[in-house]
Amino acid sequence: MMYRTKLTFIFCLLCFACFAQKKKQVKPSAPIVPPSRADNAVLEKRMACKYRNKYSPAYRLKFFPFNQNKMVMLISFEPPEISAEIIYTDTTKAPINSPVKEEVYHALLEKNKKLDLTRLKEKKVLSALEVDKLTNILYNFGYTSTKSYKGLLIAKSDGYRCYEPRNAIAFLDENGLITEYIEICFECQRSKVSSEKISIGELCENKFELIRKYFHTIGIKYGTTNIHNLKS
Repeated sequence: MMYRTKLTFIFCLLCFACFAQKKKQVKPSAPIVPPSRADNAVLEKRMACKYRNKYSPAYRLKFFPFNQNKMVMLISFEPPEISAEIIYTDTTKAPINSPVKEEVYHALLEKNKKLDLTRLKEKKVLSALEVDKLTNILYNFGYTSTKSYKGLLIAKSDGYRCYEPRNAIAFLDENGLITEYIEICFECQRSKVSSEKISIGELCENKFELIRKYFHTIGIKYGTTNIHNLKS
């Protein structure tokens, strides 16, 4: 009798263990379904730039580096010439390592340096009214909507892989030294800033086009005219 009781007890334990194991099993997750064309169309519309009168002229001047500089200048310049070459080993294609050449450019824009005016094609020092128009484009134009749609969020673009800057916004101190800069390649829709504290606002779909038109209107033609034919 005792033996049967032990067997029954063990059998119950095994049944309980099996039941608990089945209960802990996680159901397989549903397959990931890519967004439909209709969903993508909605997201693309939300990526478009929309004017929002969010920041007043006085508040926009509090954004770095507009709050710390005596002079704001728009410039255009020829792509920098190669000044040197370095060779490094590409280890990303293991097991074969191959030497890769990398071009090194003499930078036109360097912090705490004088702007080399001989390398410029055009330059324009902005008036207070012109700075106001520039900051209005940078900070009052943003995404039409950043809310999720069916659980999907807009995809923020990093521009194209190419980068041949021909334009920039240079910030100069009272001695004419470069304190900060925003280097821009309108053709590739990419930019480079001298400090992580600098923001050009939300990069909605046609933000670079708005900035390009501003450069062109202000008199900076090189790098802002026929940008798709610059490489030809």
